[in-house]
Amino acid sequence: MSSAPHLFRRTFIKRMLLGTAAALGIGGTAYSLKRGIRYPTLSLEPHSLNQTGKSADGNVTAYSDDTIFCPHKSAYALNLRAFSPEPSVTISAASNTQATVFINNISPDAQLSSQYSAGNTTELIDKANSESIDGISRTVSLNIKAGESITLTWKLPYSSEFTFASIGDSGGDKELAWCIQRAHDLGAKFLLHLGDFNYQAGDYQRSIDLFRNSPIPCYVSIGNHDFHDEGNIYPRFLNEIGPLNHAFTIGKTRFVNLDTAANMVPYSGGLRGDLIESLIPLNATVADTVAFTHRPLHDPLEGSTHDIGSTGERDWLISALKSIRAKTLLSGHIHIYDRSDFDGIDNIIAGQGLGHQDLITQTDVSKIVIGHVNKNGQVSYSAQPLAMPMQWHCHPRVDMVKESLLASDPDRYAKFIEQINTDCKTAL
Repeated sequence: MSSAPHLFRRTFIKRMLLGTAAALGIGGTAYSLKRGIRYPTLSLEPHSLNQTGKSADGNVTAYSDDTIFCPHKSAYALNLRAFSPEPSVTISAASNTQATVFINNISPDAQLSSQYSAGNTTELIDKANSESIDGISRTVSLNIKAGESITLTWKLPYSSEFTFASIGDSGGDKELAWCIQRAHDLGAKFLLHLGDFNYQAGDYQRSIDLFRNSPIPCYVSIGNHDFHDEGNIYPRFLNEIGPLNHAFTIGKTRFVNLDTAANMVPYSGGLRGDLIESLIPLNATVADTVAFTHRPLHDPLEGSTHDIGSTGERDWLISALKSIRAKTLLSGHIHIYDRSDFDGIDNIIAGQGLGHQDLITQTDVSKIVIGHVNKNGQVSYSAQPLAMPMQWHCHPRVDMVKESLLASDPDRYAKFIEQINTDCKTAL
């Protein structure tokens, strides 16, 4: 790639950061500081997910290691969101009742364990937005006797030979919607979102809605833009999206979500360090471990340092990845695609969820990463075109990109920007 697109990208990112800082009522220096340290500090790190829930009437209780309990969908329903592909939920009741469980982020392929589906349990699979395919939400109705416990377990019909997608830095508007749809169209069974879905007002709610109504499950790594939004946002991420650090296994392939949204001291502390320690004894049971996070190990762009931001934390992370035998780290944060070996770790950067480099270069260069799991549980990767349609760029945030292009070379980009504006008017 030429140096000009890199300059445009850095200018755009700088302007976006300054604009966000102004919106938050803080200066650029304060905003950089806020991005660079953990808030709350590690000693105040949120430690608990809402993994025990009760119905509004208090009669029905549920517990799960694989789901969070979201705000109630209805007066007597339990509203859950899974953050693992094969979750289990245990339901109990204080008195005889019919309980309704709404669970989101379940693969359309997943099957409810048959021993619980006969007689007193029925399951309805919601349709996706297209109404022609199954969606990722299930509604389960079950009759429970007082003091009885029933465990609902979903299992995938496959443990290997499947694909998944990975991309980050999408914001929470039309681009995120396209990234999810593109992943589905490419045959991905789920999407690993690499963080930064929260760039502008309203993105948080839009993202939650898009993740909830996606045609495939989405497992989300928290980005540096995602833990603050007019104040501390951790509770909303934890209550409506998922944990900051977690792992799940499909067959012999392990996926590990690690929080690098801001630097931690000590590097090995907190829930992230606890997770790494818990995974080491399980190494012999997996064929491949895929780690995914927001910030990359290094910045491949000359003169730029848009990476994890601490050599000490970087070195700890590399050591931690090797300790759990993770050969690959999928990350975003930098709005480019890059793949390079960094101290023995295959660091794949897939931060082009906005698709803005297509505008900058006037070519279809933005990529989404597809992981291919073979019959032995090992993963290979390919970069596929994001192929975002022009109308997905037709909203105010892209104005910063257009202004940067015109400021850099008005003779070169004037007609191109004019065509964008014409296309957007037609699309609207």
